[in-house]
Amino acid sequence: MELESEQLKQVLERTIEQVNLQRPDFNDSIQKQSFNLGIESPGTNKITLKAIILAGGFGTRIRKIVFDKPKSMIPIAGVPFLEHQIRLLKEQGVTEIILCVSYMADKIKSYFGDGRRIGVSITYSEEEVPLGTAGAIKRTQKYINDTFIVLNGDSYSHLNINDLIKFHKEKNSKGTICLTETKDTEHYGCVVLRDDKICEFAEKKIGEKTLINSGVYIFEPEIFNYIKENENISLEKQIFPILVKEGLLHGYRYEGYFIDIGRPETYTQFNNDVLNSLILKDNNTIKDALKKIDRSGIPFVVITDEQKRLLGTLTDKAIQRALVSDSGNINDEIGRIIIKNGITANINSSQENRQKLFETGISHLPIVDDFGIIRDIEFRQDEFTTKTFPILRGRAPLRISFAGGGTDLPYFFEKYGGAVVNATIDKYCYATIVKRADKKIIIDSDLIEETDIIVESLEDLKYDGKFDIIKAVIKLMKPDFGFELYLYNDIPPGRGLGSSASFAVLIASLLNNLMDGKLNDYKIAEIAYKCEREELKIKGGWQDQYATVTGGFNFMEFSSEKTIVYPLRLKEEVINELRNHSLLCFVGTSHYSSDIHQKQEEKFNTNGDEILVNLNRLKSLAIEIRDSLLTNHLEIFGKLLHESWEHKRKLSSLTSNSKIDILYETGLKHGAYGGRLLGAGNGGYILFFHQPKRRNELKKALEKIGGEITNFNFEFDGTKIWSVKENF
Repeated sequence: MELESEQLKQVLERTIEQVNLQRPDFNDSIQKQSFNLGIESPGTNKITLKAIILAGGFGTRIRKIVFDKPKSMIPIAGVPFLEHQIRLLKEQGVTEIILCVSYMADKIKSYFGDGRRIGVSITYSEEEVPLGTAGAIKRTQKYINDTFIVLNGDSYSHLNINDLIKFHKEKNSKGTICLTETKDTEHYGCVVLRDDKICEFAEKKIGEKTLINSGVYIFEPEIFNYIKENENISLEKQIFPILVKEGLLHGYRYEGYFIDIGRPETYTQFNNDVLNSLILKDNNTIKDALKKIDRSGIPFVVITDEQKRLLGTLTDKAIQRALVSDSGNINDEIGRIIIKNGITANINSSQENRQKLFETGISHLPIVDDFGIIRDIEFRQDEFTTKTFPILRGRAPLRISFAGGGTDLPYFFEKYGGAVVNATIDKYCYATIVKRADKKIIIDSDLIEETDIIVESLEDLKYDGKFDIIKAVIKLMKPDFGFELYLYNDIPPGRGLGSSASFAVLIASLLNNLMDGKLNDYKIAEIAYKCEREELKIKGGWQDQYATVTGGFNFMEFSSEKTIVYPLRLKEEVINELRNHSLLCFVGTSHYSSDIHQKQEEKFNTNGDEILVNLNRLKSLAIEIRDSLLTNHLEIFGKLLHESWEHKRKLSSLTSNSKIDILYETGLKHGAYGGRLLGAGNGGYILFFHQPKRRNELKKALEKIGGEITNFNFEFDGTKIWSVKENF
């Protein structure tokens, strides 16, 4: 079963461009040749199952060879071992690949990216702390929903995956191990089969031919039920014995090529085997060369005679030149186009001399003996840049509004101007963002009990009522990379403390830091506002976004032309007294502010005079409260809060309810000078301004009728972002 050559397509594309209409018939003739390759289109070969490659190992046994890179990145004929595995999967139609990475993970992610370069889709599952073979597989559970294949990251088996799957399905197995027969049992345990079921894992039997585990497995998703989360668990030592005991593990006999590169001698053997696979005779065709290039990912082949004496080499560029020529045909023998008398090195030459040869610009160097027989090939090791995949954390404070809420809505301030006074408190929304090498976006939050949101790319984000504000920020910011978001907060949303705006500002700030970082606080606040008001059409005010960005005590003015934030520099004694006179009481229900704001706007448009009077007074009260704070006249603060609440509740019948009224009246009877419901209304928190001597009395009275008291302090830093050196 052969595959369409992507290398050939690339050669043809480059060739057509270079010919540049010099031969009008060239495009058609080459297309006809490509149809005669005798290969199927990728779609007919594609296998839908996903593959997991366990690539997190340290490579302890071959550390001297691969000290500066993870074991799976050890070069084999100039190409990382892991790429050979991926190309083997791709060759058989498996293109959705999950790489389990840990040790030097950034090197793997930097090299492969999202996999598009080699025609596959790669997802990364990274372990902060190594979790063993089974623990690594468990971590991929969120990406798996059907039968899947697993490959150990240090073994290579050129098996037919379709045959393996067919066997697995016919046996109705939960797990199938690919087994191979060998006499080299010194380094492997033995597997005992009975009627295709594995019945025992036995000790090593030196010198006897026996079946061993080749490091390729097929599993059903039920395997995840046997593996505990976030624990270091061995598939071979802990999970397989359980499956054997329950009669759920089968063994598939495989008689083809197998090697484990975990030891220096087997690494050398595999390297030689790959080099031998690059050898062709001069009577092979260009089509044969293209197939080898596509299968190996190595852009050249070696041509020898029957005694393996080097005749020349052939690169993809040489093939390109040949096909450009008037007589070029993919069925031509390669003998007439090989590169003869190329640069070689003697097997006895020093490494220093070989390095000087590479400095001439060559990419590969055949190593020959005194008789011209090829013994090895060395490749120029081009260093690729190891990218960084930063981890950032952040927090955004919630806010309490003292006065002016409602005047920050556009239908009012664009015509009359608005003003609010607010302060941020030490209750936060938190987030960690991890940049990914692929395009996946993952959102994990404590806000809902359902599973994480996982999408393949930005284009796959859909508004469905789950984290829509977060999704809107991402869509507006348009990052060109994938990432993971981990969210939690001190207080659930819908309680009048501006948590939705805080989350929007926090996510925008994190993405801004991972992107060019050019957006200032005002721009961040505008994006957070737009994601709610314009992208999602959620009604609401402007103050929350600016409050959480700026932090501290602020007086804000809104008009159709601009928004101005005036930080209030209060004396320390004022802040302390304000804190000791304040109490937050949750009324027991949350609210959806957009509905309330919608009703208010409708009422304003139909009965504007009454609403206008109340909103203008709320704006005036914001100025008076600002002045009382600046001049340390807190004796009138409670009275102003009370008046603010009285005018606010007149804006809509939805602003208050019987429970809120009872709690508020109870507060006034037990030591509160005044207070107001925070947020749009109908739920959330009441802020009371009370006599400190009667705080305990007030607290007990409110709790007795169902109120929940939340302690807090004021916060002055606003949204904060910081980088993390290590992922732990």
